[in-house]
Amino acid sequence: MGMSLKILELCLSSGYGGLELYVNKVTNYFLSSKKYDVLAVLKQNSFLDQKLSSQSIKKRYLKTINRHIPIIAAYKLAKLLDMENINIIHVHWGKDLFLAVLAKTFCKKPVKIMYMRQMALTRHKRDIYHTFLYKNVDAYQVITRTLYNDAIKFLPLQSEKIHLLYYGVPEGTRCDSCKDYLGGKGVDPSSFKVAIFGRVEEGKGQHLVIQAVKNIYQNRNNISLSIIGHVMDQAYYKKLENLANIKSNKQFIHFLGFHENPTSIMSCFDVVVLATRCETFGLVLPEAMRAETAVIGSNCGGVPEIIVDGETGLLFESDDAVGLERALDKLVSDKEFCNRLAKNGKNYADKQFSEELHYKNLDAIINQLDCNYGV
Repeated sequence: MGMSLKILELCLSSGYGGLELYVNKVTNYFLSSKKYDVLAVLKQNSFLDQKLSSQSIKKRYLKTINRHIPIIAAYKLAKLLDMENINIIHVHWGKDLFLAVLAKTFCKKPVKIMYMRQMALTRHKRDIYHTFLYKNVDAYQVITRTLYNDAIKFLPLQSEKIHLLYYGVPEGTRCDSCKDYLGGKGVDPSSFKVAIFGRVEEGKGQHLVIQAVKNIYQNRNNISLSIIGHVMDQAYYKKLENLANIKSNKQFIHFLGFHENPTSIMSCFDVVVLATRCETFGLVLPEAMRAETAVIGSNCGGVPEIIVDGETGLLFESDDAVGLERALDKLVSDKEFCNRLAKNGKNYADKQFSEELHYKNLDAIINQLDCNYGV
């Protein structure tokens, strides 16, 4: 293999969400880079297994019979690590961390563990088990400054092992067929167009946006809302339909369902709202910003690191439909302000949240690991 670093991407999750999509993305990056040789260890027939369908990606499957004490799986993984001369295990799913650490201790050859933490930390983890676990983690990557501070506070890790690595999103695209797309969905192209992207479930806060838009519509008549995403909770969806069902000739709240490529239509809207109670990061925000669409987000989790209130977007307090209505009203009533936020947001996200920057910083973390090539 020459001087390529050998990285094993480990993710035995069968889920379908941001974490798995990130593993897919980073595996493809390693595959396309001349510096790395990548092998993915997955759960067979999982979402990730189907996503990573490129012929050139080397895949192996692993089953854990006992997730809490995965001795057999760890031995199998250790054998694979030795056989393939792996330098780095890249762990993403918290439940795989113990497995990776056990495999590392069973290995005959030195191997480093890099752990990408994408979920919030809520308590101290300094007991004997976690001390053993984190002693074996060589680089701990976090996606927000908040998570970075929590790691310092809660984990038995030296600060030099903790790295802030913001997500990167692709360059924004302008959609040329917005009129056709919106018209085809019954959305009035001349209205002030609000959109919320994401799974339709209570935690995502679609009800708050409906409430806010309804109130503005009663005063102004020139606003529309598009709700875009998979329905995960049928009972909640029914509630939303009832809430949205205003007896008027003109429907201004639209349920548009799932869209395969949401970033391709973000530029069709005047504002994208993230109304989740507390989002660890909020990927939809930089995606919309890079598409030069104004954004509003709830003031919790990683969102205040993306939105500088009044400069790159607007913040409102979690679960506060009145606060959201005020923020929306500012943009509906002042198109110039809305455009300015969209432009500032794009400039900021292009610098802070580009894929190029993300991979550059990821490479820097890997370089610091000081792996023995080809050992």
